[in-house]
Amino acid sequence: MNNTKPVIGLTANIEVVRGNISINVHLSYSEAIKNAGGIPVILPLGNRECMDLWMDTIDGLFLTGGNDVDPRYFNEEPHPNLGTTIPQLDHSDMELVKRARLQNKPIFGICRGSHLINIAFGGSMNQHIDEDNEENGIVHLTEVERTITSHPINIDKESRLYELLQQEVVEVNSFHHQAIERIADDLNAVARADDGVIEAYESKDGLIMGTQFHPEELGKNDDRMQRILVHFVEMCRVRKQKNSI
Repeated sequence: MNNTKPVIGLTANIEVVRGNISINVHLSYSEAIKNAGGIPVILPLGNRECMDLWMDTIDGLFLTGGNDVDPRYFNEEPHPNLGTTIPQLDHSDMELVKRARLQNKPIFGICRGSHLINIAFGGSMNQHIDEDNEENGIVHLTEVERTITSHPINIDKESRLYELLQQEVVEVNSFHHQAIERIADDLNAVARADDGVIEAYESKDGLIMGTQFHPEELGKNDDRMQRILVHFVEMCRVRKQKNSI
């Protein structure tokens, strides 16, 4: 058995499937982690006992996309266009984020996952952005194949994201009606769309990254996007090695 590969915990969504309350993770997430050299494990709704065991097992935390986050977690009333929320899942996922941070485990968030990390550290959300921004020609909530790009983003040349992609402007996909409003103090916005929407951030120590776009989908046809996930998995592998010494 190859025990050098890091174990990556993937958060799950809760959905009703054929009348059954189910956990769900898009296959693209786990496949992207496997292709990047990690071992994905799915983390459903957790309690304290579950989280203790999960944190002893995983080398990094990967927060997937999904439902809107309950605005009560950033002290706002629900917007009329707020989507489905599952507060108990928000609580479970935020507890995982805080535990992973306390243990200095790498954390990566995509779409909802990036929102949740920001909220967990004190940031806030724009609950409903103008999805069809005619002035800037940007459509954030698209209904196209998930590997198709929708608009460009502008990347800070001093960021790790730029080091990985080696471009200041890249095209990304887009499937969201919410966006980060106030970035948490521990995080730095490193990429924005032309309308100012935050598209990526990093923590000051480099252990946390979040993207509004979906590199797990874009990476199927674009090796540059897969580098983002390879970098995350490599950070988890390094941490695993340090802990085994």
